[in-house]
Amino acid sequence: MIKKKIIILGLFLFLGFAYLNFFSSIVFPWQKESVIQTTLNWGGLAELPKEIENLSVEKDGSLFSRTFIIEFNASQNEIQNWIINSKRLKNNMPKVHNEIKTYEIYPGENESFGGKVSIEKGKVIICMSWS
Repeated sequence: MIKKKIIILGLFLFLGFAYLNFFSSIVFPWQKESVIQTTLNWGGLAELPKEIENLSVEKDGSLFSRTFIIEFNASQNEIQNWIINSKRLKNNMPKVHNEIKTYEIYPGENESFGGKVSIEKGKVIICMSWS
């Protein structure tokens, strides 16, 4: 009887972890660097600036699609250097609406769907998808 309860509890914990890992927006600490690298690769973007603040990493999607969202704050100078060093941003003319510059990247690199990079003052939001 105890063995059966342990097996059921183990299965429940495994399914809970699988759900959190594949279907939730939670990015576990051991996934963070991989998610950042994948997002940068999909967007043809340079490494993140060295002096950033308020770094946030999220994911969305399922087994068949994935969207990664990275947000951070940096100085205007750091952001400008990052744009110049990013192959898909440096020659890309952004759409400007209410002080928000949006760079569209379609299709993305490495057979990804692509996405966009939005910049408002010192805040950068990168959103890249694969399907």
